[in-house]
This record gives sequence, C-alpha cells and structure tokens, in this order.
Amino acid sequence: MNKPISIVILAHNEVEIIETVISEFHSKIIEKLPGSELIIAEDGSTDGTKEILKKLQEEFNSLRWVEGKKKLGYVNAFKEAMKLPKNDIILFCDCSGKHDPNDFWGMYKIIENCDMVIGYKVNRADPFYRVIMGKVFNLFVRLYFNVPFIDIDCPLRIFKKDAFNQVSKDDWIEKNLINFEIALRFYFSDYIVEQVPVKHFPRKFGESRGLPLKKIPSVIFNVLRNFPKLKRALKDLR
Repeated sequence: MNKPISIVILAHNEVEIIETVISEFHSKIIEKLPGSELIIAEDGSTDGTKEILKKLQEEFNSLRWVEGKKKLGYVNAFKEAMKLPKNDIILFCDCSGKHDPNDFWGMYKIIENCDMVIGYKVNRADPFYRVIMGKVFNLFVRLYFNVPFIDIDCPLRIFKKDAFNQVSKDDWIEKNLINFEIALRFYFSDYIVEQVPVKHFPRKFGESRGLPLKKIPSVIFNVLRNFPKLKRALKDLR
C-alpha cells in the first residue's frame, strides 16, 4: 500500500517543540508518501507558536495550519481538526514530542485490513503517578466495557476517515478523555480495531499539556460517573 495520508496534530503553546515535531513527521512520513499532508490545529497559542507555523508553512508545501483565535480546549479543537483532512487515512498525534513518527509504519502496514490502529506505550516515560493511574484506568475500561484495549487513551493512532465520520455522528458523552470514547465507538460499531506497541519518550521541551495532578481525581471521577451512560450509548450502536 502506498496511499497518501493526512497527519493531524493539535498544538497549544508549543513554541519550544513545534518545529522539531513538524520536521520529524515531514521527513519520516510525508516525504515518503506523495500526496500526504500535515495539518496543525493550533488552539489559541500565545507563546509564539503561531509565528513559527507561519515560517514553517513557507518551508513545507504539505503543511496546513488552522489558527485558533482563542483556546477551544482539547475536545473542541479535535472536532474542528477532524473536518480538515482530504485523505482517506488519518494519523493523529499530539505535539508533545513523546512519540516516534517511525512507529507510524507499523500501523500503516495493517490499516488496510482494519479501521483503526491504536498504539500502546511501551515503557511509558511519564511520572510514576501518571503511569499507575493509566494502568488502573485501562483496567477499569477493560473490565467494565469488556474490551481488549491495553492503552485506550494513547493519542498516537491511525484510522480511516469514513469510519470516523460514522462513529462521530452522535454527540460524544465524554468531555475529557475523548480518545478512549472514540476507540470504544469504533469497537462497538463493529469496526476492526488493532493495537501495536509504540515507543514513548519524556517531554524534552515545554510543560506537560496533561491534566495537573490536583485536577486528575475530579476528572477521573467525572469520567467514571459517565461510564453507565456511555455503556448504554454504545449498546445502541450494535
């Protein structure tokens, strides 16, 4: 398979890392798949990220970016970004620099025979408390929804645009960990979802865009509180 892809990356205040991320995804993926595009959904940055994107757009013909006049937040920025791809296969990732673009090729090899491929982080390079809470959350998801996902909220994933458009027709219930709901909607809509191991690195520049520690308990509580509602909605998909 040699189909072009659309890479979608969300970015907010990533002035230290944005140029490195774009350069790596361009050289390791875009240049090897003619007709591919790199879309940056900029979410109201105030640190100079926009200025760097303007400069990079002159350097990379495949780069498109959408300026956020104000910060929409992860979920709304994601929804807006998903309106932009022109190609049938979409690679989604964040702008943390924690993922290796080369891991894309393992996903790309199998996406032709499935609808979504999710990475699961090997040797996750996050603070200990995040690693533990991630393992606990994934265990809860597997047990409650009876699904096989190892790392359901991993942002590095590839999927087919038509399938995504189908599962996103209804309003999403989850307002925080949206990646996990999307994966569940694919799975319960009888789309084929595969998983592959991916590398994970510490963030080299900038501050973590993850939830601060003091907010995590309340977010997890709200996510778990939505489990019954989400489970009912997922049953309606079958």
